[in-house]
Amino acid sequence: MPNLYAHLLNAILTTVLLIEVMRRVAPGFRLVDLPDLRKQHEGAVPLCGGLAIFGAFLITALGFDGHHEVPWYMAAGIGILVLTGAADDRWGLRAATRLVIQLCAALLLILPGMSLSIHLGYVGELPVLLSPLLGGALALVFLVGSVNAINMLDGIDGLAGASVAAALFWLALIAAHVGDTDVVLQALVLLAATIGFLVFNMRHPWRSKASVFLGDAGSAMLGAFLAYFVVRLSTGSSVAFVSALWILVIPFMDTLSLIMRRIAARRSPFSPDRMHLHHLLVDRGMPHAQAAVLIAGVSALCGAIGYFGILFGVPDILMALGLAIPVAAHVAAVTALTGAGRSSNVQPAGNAGFVRRDTPPVMGGGQ
Repeated sequence: MPNLYAHLLNAILTTVLLIEVMRRVAPGFRLVDLPDLRKQHEGAVPLCGGLAIFGAFLITALGFDGHHEVPWYMAAGIGILVLTGAADDRWGLRAATRLVIQLCAALLLILPGMSLSIHLGYVGELPVLLSPLLGGALALVFLVGSVNAINMLDGIDGLAGASVAAALFWLALIAAHVGDTDVVLQALVLLAATIGFLVFNMRHPWRSKASVFLGDAGSAMLGAFLAYFVVRLSTGSSVAFVSALWILVIPFMDTLSLIMRRIAARRSPFSPDRMHLHHLLVDRGMPHAQAAVLIAGVSALCGAIGYFGILFGVPDILMALGLAIPVAAHVAAVTALTGAGRSSNVQPAGNAGFVRRDTPPVMGGGQ
C-alpha cells in the first residue's frame, strides 16, 4: 500500500495542527463544555477534538490514490453526524431529533455501497447469512447503537479515544487478514488522527488534565466509523459478525447494562446519572488515568480475542458463547462497585475528581 506511513504521519500532524487552531477559536463560537453539577471538570474546555479528527481524516484522504478513495456516501453520512453533533454541542438538540438524523445518516452510510447479507457465523459447515432486509435492520441498529455507546463511554479523560484507537487497530488487522485494503487504510488513518487527539485529551506525565474534548461530534463520528467497518467486514462470508463484535463488546455492554439498571430502578433509561463503570471506579477512589487505562486495556484485550479468533479460525459458536465472559465480568464489577458504594455511603454524583461528559446521547441520557 503506497505512502501508508506518509498518510499516517500526515493524519497525526494535521490533527495536532487543527486542534491548536480550533481550541483557540472554539470559545468565540461557544463550542465549549462548561462545568456544572454533573460536569466536574475545571473551566471551559473546547469541544473541538472530533472536528479536528474528522477534518484530518478528510484532508489525508485527499492524498489516497484512485483505488482507495473514500466513498462519497461515507464522507456524507459521517459528515452529517459530525455536523449534528457540533450543533448539539453548541445549542443542544432534542433526543428525538438526534435519533432521526442518526437513522438517516446510517441509511446513507450502509445502503449505497455494501451488500447487507451479514454473515453471523458458521454452524458446523453452514454459514448463517441474514437476508438483506434483516441484515439492513441489524446494521441500522448496530450503527446507531455504536454512535451512542461511544458517546456514553466518553466520560473521563482519554477513555473513549484510547478505546476507539485500540478498536481501530484490531479492525485494521482483521481487514488486512481478509484483504480489504480500503478498510485497512481508512482505519489506520483514523487511528493516527485519534492518536493526535489523545496528545491533548489523555492524562500523562506532561498533561494533568485534558485540554480538549471530543464533543458529541467526535463520539458520534468515531462510533459510526467503528460500526461501519464491522458491518462492511461482516458482509459476505469472510468475517463472522459475532467474532467482530468482540471489538466493541465493552462499550456496548456498559450502555446496555446501564439502561437495564435504570429501568430496574423504575427510572427513565434516558435519565442521566454517574453509574457508568468508569464513574463507579473514579467515585470509589481510582485515579482518572488509571480508570481510563484499565477500561481501555480490557477493551483492547477483547479486541485481541476477536482478532486472533478470526485469524486462527476459532469456531464462531465458541466466539459467540465466549462473549458471555466479558458480559459476566462487567456485571460482577458493576455489582461489586455499586454494593461498595452503598455500604460506604458514597454518593454516585459526588465530587471524586474532575469528570467530564459531553452532550447527553440519545440512548443513555447522559453520562
